[in-house]
Amino acid sequence: MSHTSTSCNAQQFVVYRTKVEQARLRGQELLRNGASGLQIGTAIAESIEQLLLQIIQDQFLQLPEKRQKLLIQNCSILVIGGSGRGLMAPYSDVDLLFLYRNQVDDEFAEFVGDIVRNCWDAGLKLGHSLRTIADSVKMARTEPEFATAMIEARAIWGDEHLAEQLIRAFYRHVILFRRRVFFDQCVEARWQERKQHGGAVMQLEPDIKRSPGGLRDIHLLRWTGFARYGTANLDMLRLDGRINSRDVRTLKNARDYLLKVRIQLHYEAGRQQDLFTKDTQLWMAEQRQIEGTNGQRPVELLMQEYFRHSKAVAEITERFIKTHRPQPLLSRIYDFLMTHRSDSILKIAPDHLDVIPRYRVQVCNSLEDILKLFDTASLYGISIAPDLLDAIRESALTLPPTVSNRTIDLFRAILNRSTNLGPTLRTMSETGILNLLIPYMKHAYCLLQFNQYHSYTVDEHTFRAIEASETYSTDDSSLGSSYRHIEKKDILNLAILLHDIGKGYGEDHCKMGAMIATDTAVRLGLKEEEQKLLVFLVFEHLNMAHLAFRRDISDPDILFAFSQKVGSPEKLRMLYVLTAADITAVGPGVFTDWKSELLADLYERTMLLLGGKHSRYNRDQRLARVKQQVRSYLNLPLLHAHEEEQEETWFTELFNSFSPHYLLVTPPERIAADIEILRDLPSDQIVVEGEFEPETATVNYHVIASALYSQSCFHRMVSVFTSRRMEIISAQITTSASGGVVDSFRVIDHDYASAVPRSRVETIETEIRKAVIGESDAKTMFLNNQRFHESASLSGEFDLGRVEIDNQSSRRCTIIDVIAHDRTGLLYIVSRAISRMGLSVVMAKISTHLDQVVDVFYVIDEHERKIEDGDRLQEVKEQMERTLHDFELEGYKRYQRV
Repeated sequence: MSHTSTSCNAQQFVVYRTKVEQARLRGQELLRNGASGLQIGTAIAESIEQLLLQIIQDQFLQLPEKRQKLLIQNCSILVIGGSGRGLMAPYSDVDLLFLYRNQVDDEFAEFVGDIVRNCWDAGLKLGHSLRTIADSVKMARTEPEFATAMIEARAIWGDEHLAEQLIRAFYRHVILFRRRVFFDQCVEARWQERKQHGGAVMQLEPDIKRSPGGLRDIHLLRWTGFARYGTANLDMLRLDGRINSRDVRTLKNARDYLLKVRIQLHYEAGRQQDLFTKDTQLWMAEQRQIEGTNGQRPVELLMQEYFRHSKAVAEITERFIKTHRPQPLLSRIYDFLMTHRSDSILKIAPDHLDVIPRYRVQVCNSLEDILKLFDTASLYGISIAPDLLDAIRESALTLPPTVSNRTIDLFRAILNRSTNLGPTLRTMSETGILNLLIPYMKHAYCLLQFNQYHSYTVDEHTFRAIEASETYSTDDSSLGSSYRHIEKKDILNLAILLHDIGKGYGEDHCKMGAMIATDTAVRLGLKEEEQKLLVFLVFEHLNMAHLAFRRDISDPDILFAFSQKVGSPEKLRMLYVLTAADITAVGPGVFTDWKSELLADLYERTMLLLGGKHSRYNRDQRLARVKQQVRSYLNLPLLHAHEEEQEETWFTELFNSFSPHYLLVTPPERIAADIEILRDLPSDQIVVEGEFEPETATVNYHVIASALYSQSCFHRMVSVFTSRRMEIISAQITTSASGGVVDSFRVIDHDYASAVPRSRVETIETEIRKAVIGESDAKTMFLNNQRFHESASLSGEFDLGRVEIDNQSSRRCTIIDVIAHDRTGLLYIVSRAISRMGLSVVMAKISTHLDQVVDVFYVIDEHERKIEDGDRLQEVKEQMERTLHDFELEGYKRYQRV
């Protein structure tokens, strides 16, 4: 007998859609009334489940009686995964397993098809599969995601006996005789998911569900508990002594908090949304009416609370897995045979350290003895047993905050290590021991740095900086050599620990950090010389990056002032390593080869000065060598010093028109090619050479023009890149009224995911020529193609940026630092404002930043001199700030309109 499938009629469709909407409105009402995440998630799940049952039953009743009997006796519908747990966010998928016996394959498939269609029509997004018991067990053995969803399986319709058969078969064939395999599958799948979603708890835009410390970690603990002990219930695990009461309480609070955040994100987006973006963070801080403090914005307080929960979840989950992971018999035998005792009370196994049980209380009641454990574990490169860490964590809550001389010596011995220091300090922090030694570390716990460049919280950034510095021990660069030559690595590592500790107080974090470093130095009994060194490193930790990335380090005055401030090779080595580690720890890929080279160049030049060689002499010698190399490439005769006056006039004029910075950072063959082009270039022509570089996925545009176009050429070229949605990542500007224009721009062309075709490069070359000549209007190009950057704040807390004028660092130029969020079109607007004030950009450092975007412009006035008049300097500053304000404000208004 055939049966024609029927979907819901129009009236049923309206009813179903209404009930979905009512379920979501019910959750929203509970949210407004202050209900917990657990209450809201349960209410939504109950409402959706009732609707599912109605859809299933309505479809079932449309079947002939004979078919109804056949299906009800041979089929079952189960909710699995989150639906099986009975906790749902408003726009979560509904996870269903349609289970059947083979004899009703076609009939059930047809029935299921109608149900699925009706669910989708009703506005429910399904994750479903149609399987037999054998299929389900087979899938669960090979697919961890399906297996973990099966742990939550619960029948809601049909043959309950069939569903029970499946659950028994699943436990017997997937869990019972392969506990270790299943345990490891769950953990490995979760670790892979963690990597795909940032890999760190303290990332600043976490996925509420999937990032480390998210809801999925709580699920993982339950799954592994089920794999090991046959129950996924936290309270049952607690009663069986598998997890302590405090951890269960912490997990439940965190689950409630994270679930409520997730529910709010879904309601705000009107769809499934688990990524906690910076815009939604700002929105939520406003929704929750969080009040800021002098040192922390509302959003920073919100995220600090979020990270406290997520970090606790990650730590408890990782500890549970380490403690309860099943070990193969051979592994246990190996551990037993390879374990030896130390000091009569320590048990040192191949991968962990433990204390003989009867001595555990004694050891954990002494800060000195606890540090001996960390020192020994660090020495052997092993971890401390999870149970022992639990005991240390409990003791840390009651230990007195005083530190003895022996305690200080042990702490400094740990800090003096070049290996295993990062993991050791992380564990000391997690157990509360680091807070006892340096009380200020409590302030940094989960402290957010709300900007678009740091990827982690202050504490996570700090530990990553420690771990970055450790890698330099085997580095064959000047950085590695510097690290290996540092004698007081304990002072260096203490400085890394404290370098950002001053954040969140509402003061300059370098000054605040120096004050904290002074207090810490006294607490740890450092000698006066060591105290001064520590305070210097913390206070000056941004200075080396500032000079390398924002100033012309070929300028001898800058180098001399920096070398005087540093004073000794040992301090320079330490500051160099601290700076590199700090930048590396900002986020993945931040410490680029380019930045590494700039920093190394500043280090080596300063080290020469500290060794007694004068920087001006060094620069003059280098320029002389460059000049001879350029002459060689041009096939000009090489001259001795006393023959300088006999040089070709054209060559001398062109060479001297270039800035020392250009001459010292540009390869001699490129300088020779530029000089040759300028010598023969007609005054009305412009040479533009674009080249795609596969290694960096960037295009380098090299522009050469006569002095006729020196005025305003910079912002005209920028308008082309901006109008074509390109990101300028660096610029080398060499412009003078006497020599001409030799500018290079390295850009990312966002219109192409891979190689940029030659046709595109040629188009841009043509547009640059037209822009510089004036055949195209720069402003029109910019406005016609402008796109406002998506990262604009939703809450009105957009940053207007600031402008700093430095008239001291350079003898020839006034330096303008523009510090702002990186908006599309920002560089064009700023460069146009500079041009309109009658200033020429002779050197620029574009998008070089540590804490913020900083575009740096070396400018001269109409007379090719720096600006000396105080009133005009103030006018320049005010005009630039107005430009930033108007640009940001207009962009924000446009964003709101969108």
